[in-house]
Amino acid sequence: MLKKISFTLAAAGAGVTLMAVPAHATWYPTAWPQHAYTSDYKGEGAFQADGDWIMANDLGEDHKSTVTRWETDYGREGECKATGGAFSGREECNYDFAEEHKVRIKVCLRNYSNDIGWENCSTWTPWLSISTGNA
Repeated sequence: MLKKISFTLAAAGAGVTLMAVPAHATWYPTAWPQHAYTSDYKGEGAFQADGDWIMANDLGEDHKSTVTRWETDYGREGECKATGGAFSGREECNYDFAEEHKVRIKVCLRNYSNDIGWENCSTWTPWLSISTGNA
């Protein structure tokens, strides 16, 4: 379950340093261990081996969708798209991968209204075991 938490910070007295906290802090269950982020941290993707899930989450108010691209070591490829807007919740896409193989993901932004292509893509993750999620 996605939880969005807003923080309010206050400090009294001299010498206190406060760090900026985003208006929306997003927390994920530990079942999503393999994460990747766009180069500007406005999009997030993840792989969960238990159930063969791919996740995409839009973290930027930039009128672009977050897309988690995936490919397997046996020739399948696809994408999981978060098109609902920034902080609207993660999109979870379920696939049926061959358990004895590997998958890798990368996360990009895309503006589908003018189809300008992939932007701010992360690098590919290492090849991850489909059965365990480990590299």
